[in-house]
Amino acid sequence: MILVPAYFAPISYFKHIINQNEVLFSTNTKYQKQTYRNRCIICGSNGLQKLIIPITHSRDRKNDKDVMIYNKIPWQKNHWKSIETAYKSSPFYEYYCEDLKDFFTEKYKYLFDLNIAIMIQIFNLLDHSMNINETNCEINLIKINQILDPKKDLLETKQYNQVFQNKIGFQSDLSIIDVLFNLGPETLDYIKKI
Repeated sequence: MILVPAYFAPISYFKHIINQNEVLFSTNTKYQKQTYRNRCIICGSNGLQKLIIPITHSRDRKNDKDVMIYNKIPWQKNHWKSIETAYKSSPFYEYYCEDLKDFFTEKYKYLFDLNIAIMIQIFNLLDHSMNINETNCEINLIKINQILDPKKDLLETKQYNQVFQNKIGFQSDLSIIDVLFNLGPETLDYIKKI
């Protein structure tokens, strides 16, 4: 399957690739704003929260591989604080937080590189063997844009216990970190059964 890497992608994104042996990430697609390429959605005490990575804008439409992160503001510190606040009382936060924390301290120049590193780490944490490679093959952009569109209808998933479920109800199709912190080692089985 050929996709574009996303920032702590939603469960629906992983549903598309979890049963594959290999995922190829396209290097020649044009960057599209307002997609999961540079944002994820978590759930905090006040409801859904978008975490958006700022990027360096230019007049020319760049390929995904060439989009640079705007690191002159403390977005990493802000994202980690939001994640910590939302999930520190989840059952598996302490188990996984150190494995994810480096993404919020190490500076990445390119969004594509950050997202690939995140994908590799997520598959490692899921204990799931997945070959991840890059390709410059032509791809079906319509399908990719549907998968990466945060405005699409959410994938209705089977409920699991979420930190603020009693206060705001179950929130479907959140970032993979929501499932990981709440279900831990059961995350892979949960995604496969969707």
